[in-house]
Amino acid sequence: MIGPTKPELSPAPKTWDLPEAIRIRLGEEAGPQRAMYEDGHLLLILHHLPGPDDHDRKAALFWRNPEGDWRSTEGKGKGPVALQEHLDRSEAILAELEKAETAASTALEYHRLLEAVPPVLRTARGTQRALQQARDFIKSDRTIISFRDQAAGNERSAELLLQDAQFGLNYTVARQAEAQTASAQKMAATAHRLNVLAALFLPLTALTSLFGMDIHSGISDTSSNFWLILIVGMGVGALLAFAIGSRPKE
Repeated sequence: MIGPTKPELSPAPKTWDLPEAIRIRLGEEAGPQRAMYEDGHLLLILHHLPGPDDHDRKAALFWRNPEGDWRSTEGKGKGPVALQEHLDRSEAILAELEKAETAASTALEYHRLLEAVPPVLRTARGTQRALQQARDFIKSDRTIISFRDQAAGNERSAELLLQDAQFGLNYTVARQAEAQTASAQKMAATAHRLNVLAALFLPLTALTSLFGMDIHSGISDTSSNFWLILIVGMGVGALLAFAIGSRPKE
């Protein structure tokens, strides 16, 4: 015995008088952004711009009947108004991302932008493609042309925003690497100067320590011997310092 048939699920409202040729092309979910056209009926399937943690695509459907009347699944507005608001919301989100890109100055901020912009770009690109399809189906409706042009502008803005974020990240990383290289060079120069100073005074320190020991060296404790030891130590130190200072730098 065959059980009761489950009600057919469709993203398009049942109250819409869509041709069966369009309804059979719809699954339980809206699917990718696209335009369908049969017997003067136009169905636009668009997506909302995703949030940072959104994995599911939220669809927005717009139907134009052969008389030119629009319907929408978005709010209470009629089709053209709802479609205009849909594109305006995308434009506003892009404007906020552009402000964030202008204010970004660290690699972390640019990385967050590079995570946020690609989904927006993909959605804007799909919206423009669907509206171009609608324009090809109905060439006489100038409203669709305006929507198509606005969607193309959103797509272009998203592309430029992605490029700017990538350039900004590359520049920030290069600037940080340059600063680290300069800091390393300063540290190397400081260490070199310390080595020269150590080489200058090391022989004198060694001689002073040696002759300061309580041993019978046979050298008289006179002022002339003191100056002799000092001059010898300084001379050897100067030779070592010159040898270290004049060696070729790698």
